[in-house]
Amino acid sequence: MSRLSLDKIIRLRVISIITKEVHGRDVIERLIKTQTMDLQSFEWQMQLRFYWERHEQTEDCIIRQTITKFNYNYVFVDH
Repeated sequence: MSRLSLDKIIRLRVISIITKEVHGRDVIERLIKTQTMDLQSFEWQMQLRFYWERHEQTEDCIIRQTITKFNYNYVFVDH
């Protein structure tokens, strides 16, 4: 599919999907190779994870990685 003639937006979407899936495969492969079985393991905790948390009045996107937890505020943060 990536060799077909695609317009620019579709090509960018396809590349993004492929990149995300390859990264996910690599993460899972690393977790298997390191025999990560514990949720407290750094190998698991270092993965950036997103959760939707529902509260009485709001629904928030929560980002968790290692011991941090913060709300996603739909802004770009550059390091």
